Amino acid sequence: MTQDLKDKAIKIQGKEYVLVADRIIYFNHNYENGSITTQLVSDPTSDHIIVKATVKPNANEQREFTGYSQAVVGQGYINKTSALENAETSAVGRALAMMGIGVIDSVASVDEVKKAELSKTTQTQCIHFRTQGLNLLRSKVAKELGDNPKEEDILNLIANKSGIVIKSTKELNEANAKRIIEAWAE
Repeated sequence: MTQDLKDKAIKIQGKEYVLVADRIIYFNHNYENGSITTQLVSDPTSDHIIVKATVKPNANEQREFTGYSQAVVGQGYINKTSALENAETSAVGRALAMMGIGVIDSVASVDEVKKAELSKTTQTQCIHFRTQGLNLLRSKVAKELGDNPKEEDILNLIANKSGIVIKSTKELNEANAKRIIEAWAE
């Protein structure tokens, strides 16, 4: 790690991290014959994005470093509109870290650390509610409308039972399913 990048480090959870942008600037400045390439490795129509980044210190040599990242379209604020870009940036950051650029306390990028930080506090609750809450809501709807109801009928039932109006069943998530179930029970 050069002093230049150490000076650019930020602290997250007591550890120092160098932003991907700073890693890229460092790489481009110090490896003029190098290359950074990215490739979408997941199905382009999937909501689950996986990107592979490859960094070559010298484009004319075989030595290369890779990094992968994934993002789910619509999961979190940034991934609502920029899941592909977010995954690509993280993959590049990981590939550069594998080369040793920007590594101080960890290979993880700032985005990964923030994502993990949010995940730790909500993951168990969300998984539990996803399995309990959405399944409970599905069973309540099935009890009232049968196993294969039309979306319009589901939306009307939810509105009538809970007073909560949603435009599409795709809008159902842990938070509003919980509110719907609580209101339905009253």
